[in-house]
Amino acid sequence: MMRKKFAIAFMALFMASSLVLGGCDKENGKVKPSEVQTTGTEAKANEQESSSQESAVQESSEEESKTEEPKEPFVVDRSAAFELLSHINIGWNLGNTLDCIGAGASVVSETYWGNPKTTQEMIDAVAAQGFNAIRIPVTFAEHVGKAPDYVINEKWLERVQEVVDYAVDAGMYVVLDTHHEPDYWLIPNEDHEEKAVAELSAIWTQVAERFKDYDEKLIFEGMNEPRVKGSPTEWSGGNVYERKVVDHLNQAFIDAVRSTGGNNETRLLLIVTYGQNPGYNVIKELTIPEDNNIAVSLHMYHPYYFTFAGEGGSFYDTWDGSEKGSLVSTVKQLEKYFLKKDVPVIITEFGAVNKNNSEEIIKWATDYLSVMNSYGIKCFWWDNNCYNTNGENFGLFNRKALTWYDQALADALIANSVSE
Repeated sequence: MMRKKFAIAFMALFMASSLVLGGCDKENGKVKPSEVQTTGTEAKANEQESSSQESAVQESSEEESKTEEPKEPFVVDRSAAFELLSHINIGWNLGNTLDCIGAGASVVSETYWGNPKTTQEMIDAVAAQGFNAIRIPVTFAEHVGKAPDYVINEKWLERVQEVVDYAVDAGMYVVLDTHHEPDYWLIPNEDHEEKAVAELSAIWTQVAERFKDYDEKLIFEGMNEPRVKGSPTEWSGGNVYERKVVDHLNQAFIDAVRSTGGNNETRLLLIVTYGQNPGYNVIKELTIPEDNNIAVSLHMYHPYYFTFAGEGGSFYDTWDGSEKGSLVSTVKQLEKYFLKKDVPVIITEFGAVNKNNSEEIIKWATDYLSVMNSYGIKCFWWDNNCYNTNGENFGLFNRKALTWYDQALADALIANSVSE
């Protein structure tokens, strides 16, 4: 997705320091926005509602009032979700490919931002390196029909399935998501909620129907960084009302997938926070649906000034480990609000741009993954295939040459991952 610069004042609140990634857009030169979540100042709305219902029944000449039976408590058992994720060592993103926007409904939009068409050989090479999971970002917005059916273009859906099959044939775990929808119709506020729920439900019903016979190694991620673009809090966690709409969208995604039956009844589904931000207010207010086969997907480019390039002296390219403590603090919040409540967590985007500092990135990645591994959190490197360009250089795998831009870094990522 595209990024903007964030307010430097946010960095003082390291507990909430977390980010959402970007990738280089080779076609129009835009870069993906990135921000840090801060603790919000708005008063939290009181959203608790209580109600009781009574019904009267008459037996013979005596009339009695009976209270409706209380709902059975939801029994949490996400052991299968934790078990499935434990078999992932580290994942890789096929970024800036099926998620491209701007080319319209054509299937050739896959190459619109300059990347080559995905092949089985590419995916096999990534798997051979040791990445046993892949995230396939897909933007559907330009490939769907009008309301109320929002029918996905069949050729586009066929191409998505073809790429998924490449990964399946390579023996990989697969995360399939909807990606740049916030650039179009996915606007998580009260004015747009009804339409957003309808379109998200329609898209996921069709996608889930297409893949319902695939096994548990295929994982669905409902949204990518849902946010109100251009709002003052776009990258700092939104407001309490927007976060609540994201809750509703997460539930609509789950309901749509589960309704298709087959293996989708128990498929692992990834819900997200506003902007996929791991900041304090965002994670503590996230509603966890009553579903045993879910996990929370977040994005963490931490610390921002190291993982991104930028103008000014605040950005740096050396890693001395001094910021490792702030990373630990953020992850401890994830443990408090999710892991200890039997909710798995997965980082579907992380990475650091190339600043001609490979050795420093390796040191950073070693620390980053050591922290995540200690909490059982799996991570997916964001790869947009940009390397030594004017964009965001998160490129790791050269898709044309089928080689690694930085073999030492690729080796380090595998070496520092945990495989069950």
